[in-house]
Amino acid sequence: MKALLWLCAILFAVTLGACATAKKDDGLRGRIYHYAAAIRWNEFEQAVTFIDPAVLAEKPFDEAAAARWSQVQVARYVESPQTVDAEGRVLQTVQIEIIDRSTQSVRNIVDRQRWRFDPVAEIWWNESGLPDLDAAK
Repeated sequence: MKALLWLCAILFAVTLGACATAKKDDGLRGRIYHYAAAIRWNEFEQAVTFIDPAVLAEKPFDEAAAARWSQVQVARYVESPQTVDAEGRVLQTVQIEIIDRSTQSVRNIVDRQRWRFDPVAEIWWNESGLPDLDAAK
């Protein structure tokens, strides 16, 4: 009987841990999906809400940044498979095709995203910031 109780306790703990992991993974998928949608649709002020507050404190999305982003149109957003680093951060490389609105020139930039989980807020934050418009392919 004791063995059965221990087995039930262990199964409960494993199931509870699996549910927490599933919730964390679903949260990541949702955050990356909505962030990508904001970038794809040129909703950069919305995309900023996914950026880690500590990163925004160092490099705020100010009027100059908004003006710079208003000069481009995202034409394509291609995600690579995600990987996980030793610290549990999720890494993803995205190829972004942008069009300069004034010259109509097209170019590609590479966005190397790094997402970290905040266990207190239970949310994933993009700690790499908005894509660098000057990053070469």
